[in-house]
Amino acid sequence: MEGDDDVNEVSDGSSAYSDESSELSADPLAISEAVLDLYETTGDTTHLDEAVQIVRDELELKPLDVYLSWQLGRLLNARFGRFGKYDDNDEAISVLRHVLDITPDDDSEKSSFLNNLGIYLQNRFERVGELEDLVAAISLKHRAVELTPDGHPDKPVYMNNLGNALQSRFERVGELEDLETAISVQLRAVELTPDGHPDKPMYMNNLGIALQSRFERVGELEDLEAAISVQHGSVELTPDGHPDKPGYMNNLGSALQIRFERVGELENLEAAISVKRRAVELTPEGHPDKPMYMNNVGITLQSRFEHVGELGDLEAAISVKRRAVELIPDGHPSIPVYMNNLSNALQSRFECVGELKDLEAAISVQRRAVELTPDGHPDNSMYMNNLGNALQSRFKRVGELEDLEAAISVQRRAVELTPDGHPAEPARMNNLGSALQSRFERVGELKDLEAAISVERRAVELTPDGHPNQPMYMNNLGSALQSRFERVGELEDLEAAISVNRRAVELAPDGHPAKPTYMNNLGNDLQSRFGRVGELEDLEAAISMKHRAVELSPDGHPDKPMHMNSLGGALQNRFERVGELEDIEAAISVQRHAIERTPDDHPAKPRCMDKLGSALRSRFERVGELEDLEAAISVQRRAVELSPDGHPDKPARMNNLGNALLRRFERVGELENLQAAISVQRRAVELSPDGHPDKPARMNNLGNALQRRFERVGELEDLEAAILVKRCAVELKPDGHPSRSMYLRNLGLSFQSLYNQSATPSHLEAAYKCFIDATIDPAGSPLTRFNSARNCVDLVVEGHEFVSEEKLLEAHSHVLRLLPELVWLGHSVSRRYEECSEQAECVNDAVAAAIGHEAPSQAVAWLEEGRSLVWSQILALRNPLDELEMHHPELSRRLRTIQQQLQHSGHIPRTLELVDERETTGFVPNDALDKHRGLSIEYDRLLSDIRSCAGFENFLRPKPLSALLPSADLGDGYIVFINVHRTRCDALILTPSGVITPVALPDLSLEKANQLQLLWIEHLKSRRIRMDVRHSSRVSLDNSSSEHLLEHTWNWILEPILKALKLTNSVPSGSLPHITWCPTGPLTRIPLHAAGVYSDPNGPRVFNYVVSSYTPSLSALLRSSQGTATQGAAPRVLVVTQPATPGQPALPGTVEEYQHLERLLDEADIEMEILNGEQATTAAVRGAIDQYSWVHLACHGSQHTADATQSAFHLYDNRLSLSDLM
Repeated sequence: MEGDDDVNEVSDGSSAYSDESSELSADPLAISEAVLDLYETTGDTTHLDEAVQIVRDELELKPLDVYLSWQLGRLLNARFGRFGKYDDNDEAISVLRHVLDITPDDDSEKSSFLNNLGIYLQNRFERVGELEDLVAAISLKHRAVELTPDGHPDKPVYMNNLGNALQSRFERVGELEDLETAISVQLRAVELTPDGHPDKPMYMNNLGIALQSRFERVGELEDLEAAISVQHGSVELTPDGHPDKPGYMNNLGSALQIRFERVGELENLEAAISVKRRAVELTPEGHPDKPMYMNNVGITLQSRFEHVGELGDLEAAISVKRRAVELIPDGHPSIPVYMNNLSNALQSRFECVGELKDLEAAISVQRRAVELTPDGHPDNSMYMNNLGNALQSRFKRVGELEDLEAAISVQRRAVELTPDGHPAEPARMNNLGSALQSRFERVGELKDLEAAISVERRAVELTPDGHPNQPMYMNNLGSALQSRFERVGELEDLEAAISVNRRAVELAPDGHPAKPTYMNNLGNDLQSRFGRVGELEDLEAAISMKHRAVELSPDGHPDKPMHMNSLGGALQNRFERVGELEDIEAAISVQRHAIERTPDDHPAKPRCMDKLGSALRSRFERVGELEDLEAAISVQRRAVELSPDGHPDKPARMNNLGNALLRRFERVGELENLQAAISVQRRAVELSPDGHPDKPARMNNLGNALQRRFERVGELEDLEAAILVKRCAVELKPDGHPSRSMYLRNLGLSFQSLYNQSATPSHLEAAYKCFIDATIDPAGSPLTRFNSARNCVDLVVEGHEFVSEEKLLEAHSHVLRLLPELVWLGHSVSRRYEECSEQAECVNDAVAAAIGHEAPSQAVAWLEEGRSLVWSQILALRNPLDELEMHHPELSRRLRTIQQQLQHSGHIPRTLELVDERETTGFVPNDALDKHRGLSIEYDRLLSDIRSCAGFENFLRPKPLSALLPSADLGDGYIVFINVHRTRCDALILTPSGVITPVALPDLSLEKANQLQLLWIEHLKSRRIRMDVRHSSRVSLDNSSSEHLLEHTWNWILEPILKALKLTNSVPSGSLPHITWCPTGPLTRIPLHAAGVYSDPNGPRVFNYVVSSYTPSLSALLRSSQGTATQGAAPRVLVVTQPATPGQPALPGTVEEYQHLERLLDEADIEMEILNGEQATTAAVRGAIDQYSWVHLACHGSQHTADATQSAFHLYDNRLSLSDLM
């Protein structure tokens, strides 16, 4: 969680008070008045002391003289204002009380005396903070107003001063009624004062201050506009050279600054700086208010720095604030105010530049401000709060726990000293909460976190809507709630954190310096919800939010490395879920950047190192480079060493180090790595408190390491201990948690190992149950559930004597059901083909099992289910939506829009984006892939909504075999599926009547099928037909001739099938039956239609018995036949020929081929278009192909084994790839 902004409570307004009375005629009074005027003119304080002494001397002669006593009070008050000596203030109050005691109520000067005593008591309140002084001051001033008749020239004076006192009480107590009354009486004072009166600008200035306060409390912009208007008027009405003009200009500047903070128009801030600087220029050297005006210029310059980012403004702010501190005399009551503000500016420079000396200076000057402020002073709590903030910052930078303890102590005291309803109360509670949360993160005591949430929630509740600090308080509350979720695991805490942090981001204006922090924290929340619930949409949103936080953080900002580290962790999460290598590359890059920008002594450096180590280990697990694992171990070991004992993150770092050591054992085989892994992971479990949501993960990992030691050493007690801790991990993880399926799978692997030791059926049953439970857990990742289903299959095969046939078929069914989740629409097309290729064997496994258990219909159904997944996804995006449009037009419109976008977004090159080292973030997002994933997530969610509608439960789901067979119009033909598996090879014949007949192919094996494929490739290469296939050695059966290849194909495959169909007798060529071949595996490249015995001129050849064609699946064949049938008219044929493609060997036979085809089509009265030679450009063919139901291409082609979608036809000007046609 980021540090909180300091609360700057300095009032840069100067309220003017009048304590004037009637002219005095006595000579000592006149002399003292003249000397006082001389002081006010020259600033020479000896004149003030002289005036005091004159009156004192005269009072010794006339102790009961009311006017002499009154004058002494005035002079003492003036000297208190200059030097801040508390004795002068106390004596002035005592003198005026004496005056009032001896003055009758009907005395014409009584109102003046009441008013002045009220002023002196208010001064003492501002010095000492005793509310009773302020209450007494209000009472006296109110009495002065009541005793003064309407029309009396002094009545506006007394009303103005009463308004000032009421405003002070509002600032202390927070009662809006006081402020409303203050505005009312001050407005009346302005109205009663005629234009041209010298005091009218003063009353207008003070009315402006009150209106500004109401704006700050209520948020009505009209109050602020009115305040600026009257303060602007007070400046204009005051002549140059008037001693009060700088004060009025200073206050106008403050109002303009506040309007900037509300409206965001920089011109207001520029005007505020200009008018405040002018106030300083107009104030002579030595004037007691000059330090205040300089201090306030510094405040405004600091504000411009915070919004514009120019370091020069902050440097100037520090310079002018430091000068204000130097100019104010020792003992002056405002010294702590200016020191506090200087400290704030120094801390801001630390946060921007990172120089520790600035923070040390900030703490030193802030501590001095606290020491100089007497107990009971109303500002003491503010200074203590800000000292706590500075100490928090040093703790976060240096990591010394004593700084944090001191911060909590002073901030708790600051909250205690702040009266209920005080406007600064929420800020101080927020800052205390931040300190308590930091201690929880360091020490791990849950009570600190509970206390933090309590005070931070209260801070949010007490803050009115529209307050500029509201986003900060919400952000900090959200961070605390997320921390509690991570510790306790209650999802409602996380949901609340997301809600409040999202609101903080929305409320923070663009350009606000803390907005990147708020965005990063919201990203953390969303990432946590992904980890808990498993919705990829949350992770995508988290990465987007964190990347934006990094972009918005200026270079050199101390928080930028933390945001980069956080982004790296989210990218690693996406790599682990989605598997895109560019994500882990980017994660490593940004985390390295984060470490480079983090000082060695920064307490967050171990966290950055730990994250980098985890990312390096993940890349090792994917790529296999041992140097990645070595680097991971090195950096994670250092992270553990740098983490102090008792730090709540130390168990996590030990766990991660243990995982890396375990991987090195698995790779290198050194037992000492395994022993070290077990030791550090056992310690991680021991240090994790019960109830910690990460404890199950650490127990699971310890169990994995113990199992590896059993497999290496053979001690059964290790395996039993592994099962014990893994079982605990499963039991402690709640249902619905994405990690639970992984823990179940790992527990199942341990039971499987135990079964292999004991051959006890109950162990097999326990393993099977774990694997099945992991498979059907909807919250688990697709890969974990898929692997669990495969484990089920292996287990049932291994223990077949104890497991029923139904369980084997059930296991295969789960594998096939999960396959589409692996081949996810959100991957690029090329990535989906890679997944299909990697998992193709599981389809053949399932088909072989179904055939072996005499379930041929199930075998064909699984072949259909597991093949052509990518094409099925693409075609689903093009399906008509007529029925959906009829019943749910809005859903139909939304679905069609997304489908159209997905048709174009999936063709993303599978080239890894290289990280530009000049890119300061180390991460360049793949916008195309991110957009495609986002569309896919939205598409899945919309399909779910549609399928929840009555009658649309199976909308766009693949049709089951039972639905396909009745619509299959095969005429007199057959469809023959050929399954190639390591244990058996079979054909499945679908007859025109819908009967499925299995045919064993005992002479064919997977090894022989692979040999046929390689031999055919070699044959094609020898004919200079380019095939993009690489292999290390030439393969031959008896020799490399195509005759032998075709003969083996006939003997091993075609002949057994044709014999089963009784089609080995010659028939007239015009009445040959039709077979559509659907081969699998290596047979997809073999020319089945050309198989035969060519060594014998009269030998059998397949084309003598049947007409052959091919289909990738039954559904593809049915779509083709149904499409032709719906056209009604005769089919149209596009013929493309390339007899002389530039850059390719000539194919002169294509001309004869198309001429022969043209003659046949003419005889059949079928329309044909020919694109020959240079006519057959990619653009021409692509533009024409959609208009024809049949296409005949006679040209060169190439297969791209790395990316099937780049396999292509070579046309006259370029390649026409499969990707172009999809």
